[in-house]
Amino acid sequence: MTEVRKSAARVYGVPIAWVAIYGALCGATSLLPLFPYVGGGGYLPLCVAFEAIAPLIMGPAGIVAAIIGGIIGMFIAPAAYPLGLLDVLLTGVLPSVFVTLTINNHRLWPLTAITFAAMGALLEVFPHYIPGPAAGFTPPPQPIYAAFSAFYWVPWLIIMISPLGIKYIPKWARETGPKRYVGVLLAVLCGMMIWIIPWWLPYWYMFSYTPALCIAVFAAYSWWVPALSVVISIISVPILEGLSRSGLPKVPGGIW
Repeated sequence: MTEVRKSAARVYGVPIAWVAIYGALCGATSLLPLFPYVGGGGYLPLCVAFEAIAPLIMGPAGIVAAIIGGIIGMFIAPAAYPLGLLDVLLTGVLPSVFVTLTINNHRLWPLTAITFAAMGALLEVFPHYIPGPAAGFTPPPQPIYAAFSAFYWVPWLIIMISPLGIKYIPKWARETGPKRYVGVLLAVLCGMMIWIIPWWLPYWYMFSYTPALCIAVFAAYSWWVPALSVVISIISVPILEGLSRSGLPKVPGGIW
């Protein structure tokens, strides 16, 4: 399949019109709930699924589309972006960024490993150790806190630095048939498990989460993020299969 040629009217080789339309789609789907917040109080919008899918379709240009979608969504669906511009980053952009890393881990694995380790370290120390007691936070009970929190970054970091993450996941995601489902699911799962960390932390700080409440969040979301990843994969693979058979010129970085 012929790749789209670069021109002034393209973003990372993708026609600007594609990026703009996809960004508008992400913005519009901010109005539609995908998953409720555990414990209530809001919803995760459907746009998160399309923003995670964006790099699979458009490569790095998918991140640009996610930025556009996040900005649109902030204005038309404020309930999905309670933190305003910060939520454009957390809800709109970061799903696309983390899936970009995992789906291209055969080339980007050192950057992926550094990013995953940094997110894990942040989860372990913020906000209960840094800023800690100075800001009114109590150090969590150990080792139970570390045991729960490790689930959200240690297994996925190990996968990303192993042959499974460096070689097989990117390869399977670019094949056809059942292997594509497995490759896409694992890439999305690893990316979204890391994404949830920065998505949580501002709320933990603003609402002064106690260590006990954080441990409850770890337990409650242990099924939520994998289920979200399954939903995203079920949406994405038929789209990728359809694009691969559409006759459209392939865009740089897309996996179809």
